[in-house]
Formats: sequence, C-alpha cells, structure tokens
Amino acid sequence: MTFSSHTPCFDQRQISTVIPTRNRPDQAAACVRSVLQNEYPDVRVLVIDQSTNDQTRTALQPFLADSRVSLIQTATQGSARARNLGVTHADTEVVVFIDDDCEAFPDWLREFAAGFAVHPQVGIIFGAVLPGPYAPQAGFIPVYHCRTPVLAKSIKHKHLVEGITACMGIRRCVLNKLGGFDERLGAGGCFFAAEETDLTIRALLARIPVYETPRIRVLHHGFRPWTEANRLIHGYLFGIGAMFGKHCRCGNWTVGVVMLQLLRRWAFGKPVVEFGHFPSRWLRLNAFLKGFAAGATQPVNRSSSLFAEVP
Repeated sequence: MTFSSHTPCFDQRQISTVIPTRNRPDQAAACVRSVLQNEYPDVRVLVIDQSTNDQTRTALQPFLADSRVSLIQTATQGSARARNLGVTHADTEVVVFIDDDCEAFPDWLREFAAGFAVHPQVGIIFGAVLPGPYAPQAGFIPVYHCRTPVLAKSIKHKHLVEGITACMGIRRCVLNKLGGFDERLGAGGCFFAAEETDLTIRALLARIPVYETPRIRVLHHGFRPWTEANRLIHGYLFGIGAMFGKHCRCGNWTVGVVMLQLLRRWAFGKPVVEFGHFPSRWLRLNAFLKGFAAGATQPVNRSSSLFAEVP
C-alpha cells in the first residue's frame, strides 16, 4: 500500500470509521449500526470487506442507502491491509478503527473528537475494549482495560500505552508520514498480530505523542472457547516477537528499552490484553522468541521500518 506524502487540508470536525471484516456478516452489521447510532453528526463509515462470499453485502444492504456508509469489497487479506485501504478511501483528517465483532458506545466518536481537539499534538489515541456478555465457564473474550489517561511522548514511555486497534484513532497525516500499518503484521498477515504496537513504536520514534484514555470505549463480542486460548496467545506473542525482530534488523536499537519493559512484565506481571486467565509464561516466551527469529530474518525497508514487500 502506497501512501501519499502530501496531506490535503481536511475538515477537522469530520471523522471516518474504518471497519475491516471477513465472513462475519451479522457482527459487521451490528458494528455499523452502533457507529451510526453515535451522538456525533459528521461521520463516514467505511466497511472494508475481505469476505469470501456476498453474505456481508447482504447483511449490510439496509445501511447502504445511507450516504454515510460505503462498502468496499476487496480480494486482499489481512486486517492491516484492510485498515490501510480504508484510510486511502477516507476523506477526513481523523480516522478511527473498530473491529467487526465490537460495538461502539454512544459517545465513542464524540470522545475521539474531544481527545484530538484537547491534544492537538497527539497523533494516535487508544481507548478501552470491554467484554460483552458471555459465560466465563465456557471461554473468554480478549479485552483491554486502560485505567487512567496517559500521554506518551517518547519511546521510553511506550509501556504506558498498550492499546489495540479494536478502539483506535489516528490523524491521517500521521499514518501517511509513517507509511501506514505494516501489512505483514496483524490478523490475516503472516505474523498474526502487533500491527498497532508496531505503529505506536514508529510514532514514538518519530516523536509523535500517543494518548490513551478510558473515556473512549467499545464492547467486544469476540468470544473464544477455552480450547482456542493457547493458539490465540501464541499468535499474539509471535506477532510481537516478529515486530521486535524487524526493528532490531532495521537498527532501531532504542526499542531495547521497550523489550526490557516487556521482559519485566513477563517475569513479574501479566499480559496487558486480558485472556480470562493467566497464560503460561513459557508459552508466551516460546512464541515471542520464535516470532523474533522469524521477524529478524525477513527483508526490511530500513528507511520506513516496515517489512519489505514480497514480490
């Protein structure tokens, strides 16, 4: 995905919402409905549909008469690629992301707008991802709780902001400057996860502040049975490892401080994304090391700190 280095002047009051989706028509429809029901007038909803059938288009048909909603069907794969594609179709400066199995709170967009207005220097904002109703004895829902507002201004503060793309906003000019999400990271990519962690690190290395606040919230309905827990956690840590391996290969040695903070959390704390139980430290370490080795041996673009595109 190629981003323009020229950033036009956008209306700062308008917000584009990008929703990547793949073969989850009912959840995508519920997500779109929740965004349209927000207490915010100037919104455009861009659904990036990577489904293998037309069921998502059918489910979204009632919304497509609304001029605020656009459905973009694509044969591409991967959440990072879908988000990049969504931003290229956005015509607003502020772009926010939500996963297709989430629902936005009624004040979600208003709080994003307020956050960017109060902190004009901030390039990225994260919020909380809370669990929808579920039966804990049967499984879990991955969630992310942020307790207090935090402003990170440099790479040494990275451990203070740990948000996820299910509740994330960015200035379009910032994403253009950083070259977009790394498309080899994230769900559906070859390294499974960590596209938002990578983007946050690249932003902080570029001295672009990142803000996190519990005032911005979504409900996550991504229930997983316990049988899927280890596979999910392995993929999550494999992606994080691959991302760090890439930065080391690019010569971004200052990420070492972030790795030390991650090591401290591994030894004495728990993952920032809650999986409904305390996962094995050895599972996490093994996945991280395998991911690091994989990422450190892949071709990279040192100038952009992105994995090199595979022909």
